[in-house]
Amino acid sequence: MSEPRFLVDFARDRNAAIAPLYAIALFALIMIAGVGWDYSRMASMDSELQNAADQAALAAATQLTGIAGARQRAQDAANTYLATAGSAWANETRMANDGGGRTVALANFEFFQSWNHTTDAPGPAASSDANARYVRVTVDGREAFYALTSIGGLLSSGDIAANAVATLEAAACNIPPVMVCSPSGDPGWPRSTDIGIAVDMREGPQNSADFTPGNFDLLNIDYDNLAQSDQNRTLGLNSDLLGCSGAQLQTDPGRRTPQSTAVNTRFGIYPNGNNFACQADGDFCPAQVTRSDLVRRVTVNGNGNNATCANTSGGDLIPYSDVPVSPAVPQQGFPLDTCQSLGLAGCLSFGDGSWPVDTYMNNIHGTTSASVPGLDADGNGRITRYEVYNWERADASRTVSRELARVQSTSPNRTTLYCSAPRPLQGTPVVPSSTQKDRRVVVVAVVDCTGNNGRFDVNTFKFIDMFLLSPMTGSAGSRELKAEIIGPARRADGGSGFQSFGRKKPVLVR
Repeated sequence: MSEPRFLVDFARDRNAAIAPLYAIALFALIMIAGVGWDYSRMASMDSELQNAADQAALAAATQLTGIAGARQRAQDAANTYLATAGSAWANETRMANDGGGRTVALANFEFFQSWNHTTDAPGPAASSDANARYVRVTVDGREAFYALTSIGGLLSSGDIAANAVATLEAAACNIPPVMVCSPSGDPGWPRSTDIGIAVDMREGPQNSADFTPGNFDLLNIDYDNLAQSDQNRTLGLNSDLLGCSGAQLQTDPGRRTPQSTAVNTRFGIYPNGNNFACQADGDFCPAQVTRSDLVRRVTVNGNGNNATCANTSGGDLIPYSDVPVSPAVPQQGFPLDTCQSLGLAGCLSFGDGSWPVDTYMNNIHGTTSASVPGLDADGNGRITRYEVYNWERADASRTVSRELARVQSTSPNRTTLYCSAPRPLQGTPVVPSSTQKDRRVVVVAVVDCTGNNGRFDVNTFKFIDMFLLSPMTGSAGSRELKAEIIGPARRADGGSGFQSFGRKKPVLVR
């Protein structure tokens, strides 16, 4: 009787009844744990690869300057400058176990002219170093072999790759908003051999015609700390006070008229009825020496025999060519290069640096360049207009107004004096210092205008210092701004302008 009872009790016993369920579920439990372990490994490897792509794209983007060789330098920056295999800066993966080593290799570089940030789609492929604005870097695919997930029949992640897109963003700082079109879209212009050449910058077209090399235009720079009333007359402001703007620069053809008036305040020219008075901070104030092709005309009623340029004041400014005497009054301002004055082929906007320095020195100072020690300040054998200007500014006796002509009339009885105008007639001159640039030195953006017209996004190659030879002349549509190239833009103290006028940083697009 006991044996049947034992069997019955065994059949009714519920202790450890779940053990078979554990045995059945053990396979699935181990697989789930393995998936968690291996997924975290795969996700970490994906992050490593994406980080490598991001860093490579940012490194490559730093070289997208538009200068010849930019695309090759971009690849070198990502591959060989620092992040070589085995170096301390190489991007590595610790999670890939496919036998490919730790270093993450870069598989492909693609360059584009633009990128649609809304649709996250590339624009046209770059056809040259000059129009390579965006770079997409793809890293080699890597594989993670699973440690536990293989129980479920999955052996590896398969190749996982990553890519990133970057560009070089620019900010404009402390500059008046004026640009000049580079010759034939040349990103290397101006070179050291171009220092001292005259540039006859002509107003960009107001119709649908394309800009041409040597055209100038205004830039739409929205400086946050600038009053709205000053936004359309920034060429007369003291540039060191403008601050920075990181927005994409565009041309701004709609503000040319007030800006032309503003820039002429640098020569002490103030049209009636306009609010361009010289300010205490240097805004709309003239340079110390404002000699140009304008002369002062002053009329003295009655007997003017005792009137001189020194003891008379006031008057107005007229072109030297309008003085009604014979022989004609010689040119009073700095001339363009000789080839430009003669209208020689290929020398319309950009000169060659050869100008009649001795003719100028004789007409204005009654001497020759060879008679003035140290006139060639940099000793390179070529005297620039800017060097002569600084020589004039260094001694007040060199900028004394002198009589050019005297015209006597009897009906009515009056004397008209025509005087040179080396100093401003109005406004308090701004004295250059270690914190203040000369008011006749303007920072100009050199841009690529190839195929562009009207209002367009500007690709800035560099910023340069230019010496203004004369006020802006001409009427709407035919204005001219004549200047001489000094060189790369520098701070007022003569230090490098790196990151002072144009600040660039690489940024990830995605």
